[in-house]
Amino acid sequence: MEEMAVPVAEASEEVQQSVRKTSAFSLADEYRGIVKIEAACLQPNFCLPWQIGQYMQGVGTGFLVGKGLFMTNAHVVSNTERIYVSRLGDSRKIRAHVKYVAHDADLALLEVENPADFAGVPFLEFDDELPELEDEVRTIGYPIGGTRLSVTRGIVSRIENTQYAHDGYSSHLTVQVDAAINPGNSGGPVLKGDKVAGVAFQGLRGANSTGYVIPVSVIQRFLKDVSDGKYDGYMTLGADIFPIENPAMRRHLKLKDDEKGALVGNVIPGGPSDNVLRSGDVLMKIGGHEVDSSCMVEMDGRRVLFKELIERRFAGDVLQLEVLRNGVPQRLQVTLRPIPCMNVLSKSFDRLARYVVFGGLLFQPMQRDVVESQKISNETYVPALYDFINKGGWLQKEDVVLVTRVLPDVINSRLSGYGNRIVKKVNGVEVRGLSHLCELLYPADGKRPDFTVIEFEEGGRPVVFASSEIDEANLRVSQRYAISSKARLSSSRPVQP
Repeated sequence: MEEMAVPVAEASEEVQQSVRKTSAFSLADEYRGIVKIEAACLQPNFCLPWQIGQYMQGVGTGFLVGKGLFMTNAHVVSNTERIYVSRLGDSRKIRAHVKYVAHDADLALLEVENPADFAGVPFLEFDDELPELEDEVRTIGYPIGGTRLSVTRGIVSRIENTQYAHDGYSSHLTVQVDAAINPGNSGGPVLKGDKVAGVAFQGLRGANSTGYVIPVSVIQRFLKDVSDGKYDGYMTLGADIFPIENPAMRRHLKLKDDEKGALVGNVIPGGPSDNVLRSGDVLMKIGGHEVDSSCMVEMDGRRVLFKELIERRFAGDVLQLEVLRNGVPQRLQVTLRPIPCMNVLSKSFDRLARYVVFGGLLFQPMQRDVVESQKISNETYVPALYDFINKGGWLQKEDVVLVTRVLPDVINSRLSGYGNRIVKKVNGVEVRGLSHLCELLYPADGKRPDFTVIEFEEGGRPVVFASSEIDEANLRVSQRYAISSKARLSSSRPVQP
């Protein structure tokens, strides 16, 4: 399957009409479909996870792409309890909800309750190609909470892979422009001529008038992904690929001095490339594209990282590979699919914080939100994460479970140094995840051994509680810290009316 260049009209029936076949329309028409988005959000509290969290108000921009459908950024509408959109020159606030969201691409489609409110409003047309360097663009939106549209002009200054700040992990193709992109611009269209060249989504702190735009190729992929009614997300090869630029390494691997080929490192157990690629293979071609020694391929007349080619594929797509294994050419194929354990690397959204409290010990799963909120050190986080993902721990465990803090009570008054430690066993049983831990600490039949013993991966002293004292201690802790439930094992949020 060659690289995708899916017209928006083919990407989803719901946005077919966003591709206009008529002549250019006036500025007044162009602006009618650009709306201000006001969102009320509930941010989960991963530091004190039993608390409801913090309510916040946010403002962004969206634009009409189909009947009652508006495109915007995922970060504008994440964790939302209520969303309103309002038209230019119209005081009404129109209810909307998230129809599809891609947190890894920072894109979302909103649907208004009554599409008739936008009857006769023209849809903006997406460009079919990436802009070129020095192309002039316009950024349109509602920055800094203004009530009137703002328009800034600039040029395309760079096109490359950049980290998307929203989930803190994903990186995709990005268009850098020197038009100002400020809070409130997020989700608004960036126009080249009268066509959408991308979606404004983030700026660069400490730099003047430097903004970043999600390009049409990423938008097209999102729309194609949701065309079946659900979002699957980005695929990954499930293997580390490294440059081979050192001459001695190339000689060691018996490679020609032609700057071709990249080295396969660790292959994730249980991932798409498990039992296909091997550590030490040299990747020569992927999807018919030659891979150079810096992990780049040529696509659409540009040199881009090989992962850009994978990112345009979908779950179930078969990718052809050519490798050198011990100097012998091999033809292989990989069927792409998501790797669930990779989710711990990204921030989570539209989810509640999971936890268990026992004897004043707060247990949480190791995930990015918890690590950041509890200020867990890299010395704890990185090795555990490596074992969980790269050594296949995720095949045996649902979560890596941490004690993130000790809530002071008489039962734990002589405990110290147990914060941010990884739980290994409870009463001699290996812990497979947070739900399993809860079952071990709170058995369904209510029967516990005389002592509850909690052991840690790092070894050292275990925590030991007298089981006869634990129920009274749990009651004291819950009352003192206003903990309404001993555990929350599901991260699902209630659906808002």
